[in-house]
Amino acid sequence: MTRSNIANYVGEKVHSTDDDSQAVFKTFVDRRYEMIWNAELWRESLGTYSTTVSSGSDIIDLTLDMDFPVSAYWDEREITPVDYQRVFQMNPALLAESGTPTDFIVLPKSVSASGTRPRIKLIRVPNETKTLLVLGKMNVTLFGDNTSPTLSGVDNTLVAFVEADALEYLQQYAKAQAKLQEAAAHLQLMRDMEKHQSARVQQLVPDVESVWGYNDFN
Repeated sequence: MTRSNIANYVGEKVHSTDDDSQAVFKTFVDRRYEMIWNAELWRESLGTYSTTVSSGSDIIDLTLDMDFPVSAYWDEREITPVDYQRVFQMNPALLAESGTPTDFIVLPKSVSASGTRPRIKLIRVPNETKTLLVLGKMNVTLFGDNTSPTLSGVDNTLVAFVEADALEYLQQYAKAQAKLQEAAAHLQLMRDMEKHQSARVQQLVPDVESVWGYNDFN
């Protein structure tokens, strides 16, 4: 369903189809889609970013399109996110040690005139120039009046949330609360399906790296 489809459908259900209401309902579509996008690490919400990192460079600004990193590969070898405080407590020397990176720390985002970028610190400081490939949660891309959402299976959940918002907008609070509970149930079903699909992949191929290996993202 497109944004217009959802707004029209909800408008008919709540008996409010005038232009002003339709404009408001479209803002509800945008807001609720962003909420659903951020509610889970959906497969369709993942993306990659590749960059060449010079020797001696351990602080890396990632792409503007990414919200936060999930995992990464350094020169085709997986490196994993670790907690900054834990590294400092266990072995603070690692923060300045030179060598082949084995992990990374997620730092506060960097802000510039061009926008906000996620940032990571490599553990250790690389002593060679290599390729860094990052898998991350991408920023939401809202869909328009003539396009469909990136997330699959989201229509029922999105319609329910927008209808709840429309009912509240029309001051039908009891109906809005009931519809909101229905929408939350739809969202939980989406989450359960996502976890089921992920578990199924791991069961079919126990070696997860062979499913999500370097070459799949490059």
